[in-house]
Parts: sequence; C-alpha cells; structure tokens
Amino acid sequence: MWNDLEMEIGICNRCILEKTRKNAIPGKGNKKAKILFVMDSISEEEDSRGELLGDKKGEYFKKFLEYSRLNLSRCYFTTLTKCSSHGELIEKENIDACHDFLIGQIALLNPEYIIAVGENPIKKLLDTKEDIYNMVGKVYEYMGDIKIIPIYDKSYLFKAKDKEKWQLIKILEKLNEEGI
Repeated sequence: MWNDLEMEIGICNRCILEKTRKNAIPGKGNKKAKILFVMDSISEEEDSRGELLGDKKGEYFKKFLEYSRLNLSRCYFTTLTKCSSHGELIEKENIDACHDFLIGQIALLNPEYIIAVGENPIKKLLDTKEDIYNMVGKVYEYMGDIKIIPIYDKSYLFKAKDKEKWQLIKILEKLNEEGI
C-alpha cells in the first residue's frame, strides 16, 4: 500500500506545483510510527535534495526534537503538499489537491499522535480559525483514537522565545515518557 501511495504521489499532476518540482517527497521516517509530524510544505532545498528535513530549518528541527529526547526513528514526517512551492506561499488549492495523500498516509500509519507543525497543518487538520498560539501543546481528538497536538512551525523556532522553546520541549518529552 505504501508503495502504491508513494508512486501516485510521484506521478501526481493535480496542481501547478508539479510543473516546477524536481522531486515529489511523500515523507520520511518509520512507516509503522506512532507519531506523525505534519509540516507545512517542502522547501526549495529539500526539493533539490529529494529529502524532507534536508535543509537548515529541517536540521535545526531534528536537533530540537533530539534534544527533547524524542526517538526520531519512531516517527514519520510529512507535509501538507508533497511538492515545493519554490518560496511562494502555498495556496489552499495546492493543499486541497494533496489532502487525499495525507489522509492515505494517516490511514496507513494509524498513529497515536499527529503533531501538527505550524498554522496551515493545524488549521487544515482541525478545521479551526482559533489563534494557534492558544492551541500549542493542547491535545485534540481526531479520527478514531488519534490525537492531534499543535506545535509551533519549524521556522518559528529560530525566533521563538526561550519560554516557547522550553514549552515545546516539555510537550515532546511527555510523548517520550508515554513510551510512544
């Protein structure tokens, strides 16, 4: 099933991002993970390398996760869109065009937790207009027994206050303590 989904993502032409991408990137990580990270989009550098979390922000984000003692080999990482927008804002129609792929990934993984990384994933997954800063770290029910935990966007971590970074570390440490 994973191979079929990844092949479909690789040949997708549902939106204009397909015309400028070098690589469609389904995701990265353990396909039996209990924690799914859903991020906003793929950067131009990640597109060039063909690797999610392969740019400066991604490397910083991984180090941040490791600092919180989260075992990255037990996680899966993906994005709302599977192609880079090459620095342009991701349009709603691009996110909508890839939504079935994301739902397919969620169904195949059946994670215990989805970590919604940033505003677009939070709003798409939780269908909310609430200020994300009020939502960070709270646990929301999703489909079945899946829970969603919103966190700050990976690019925000560069400018986040120490208090916000510490809050995020505590959220992630709690997941690790629960043995997920």
